[in-house]
Amino acid sequence: MARTIETWFAKHQRPLAWRAKYDPYQVWVSEIMAQQTRIDVVAAYFGRFIARFPTIDSLARATEDDVVAHWSGLGYYRRARMLHHGATDVIRRFGGSLPRAVDELMTIGGIGRYTAGAIASIAFDERAPIVDGNVARVLARLYGEEDPWRYAEQLVSACTSPRSLNQGLMEIGALICTPRNADCDACPLRTTCVAYATNRVDELPAKKRIAATREMRVTLYVVRNRNGKILMRRERGRLMTSLFHLPHGDTSLLSGEPFTMRGAKSIGTFRHTITNRRIEFEVRVGFRAALTNDYRWIDPDDLSSVPHPSYVAKALRLARNTVRKSAL
Repeated sequence: MARTIETWFAKHQRPLAWRAKYDPYQVWVSEIMAQQTRIDVVAAYFGRFIARFPTIDSLARATEDDVVAHWSGLGYYRRARMLHHGATDVIRRFGGSLPRAVDELMTIGGIGRYTAGAIASIAFDERAPIVDGNVARVLARLYGEEDPWRYAEQLVSACTSPRSLNQGLMEIGALICTPRNADCDACPLRTTCVAYATNRVDELPAKKRIAATREMRVTLYVVRNRNGKILMRRERGRLMTSLFHLPHGDTSLLSGEPFTMRGAKSIGTFRHTITNRRIEFEVRVGFRAALTNDYRWIDPDDLSSVPHPSYVAKALRLARNTVRKSAL
């Protein structure tokens, strides 16, 4: 099985940027980005992030705001903060170079069992097992039961290249052995797969209960002053903590008092999903000369250097496009 996976990966692997030279730092960044995020989305952000922070040292020296700003759009912003804190830890304790041993990697903030195994095996070709969602699904179907770490250890012990084996397992899970409509005819492991032989592909792994989706409606205010700057405030709530946000009219999603503004004009709505929340944002625009409470005036041209959730950028684009159309 291990040889089959390695051979398949050599022929069918996707050309991803962090696979060009398997730099340990780039592997680390890619793995943190890929947590709860599709690889095609990661690929779109990875290059920009590495261009701004090309080394562990440059990441450690940056401000947290700068790091989170360059993470904007990827979501789950705690990952960016943990990556930043981890970089300072690597500088302080390991001289700026990631260790190759799993037990040492796991002492770095933000690096757990899976990420440590991924860095050790993919960057250094060390015999370390990994289990993410894709790998767990492949192994559950391949062996007909759910004990992923045991089977991952068996395979990595038998392989020639842990780097190729572990990435091969992830690629098969992402491209072939998918949660629904698995392409078993294209799978290199079909002849040894218990689930395929017993017609249980759709049963394994056992379905987990998915949290119910909450439908929400939130009003965002795009408030400008005479200089064209936008009213924004740093969030202090659990969901978007430390990110700059537009004034809003709902406190079940964000912190602070609901914002209201007489005369603000509604210009449209858009939908956005955050974890199990499906939100319809209504955007209202208005003008105000003075600051409100603990808000700040932010130049929209500087937004790329300001940490903010991606739906804030959507609201500003909607406002900008509306202004352009009204000027025609």
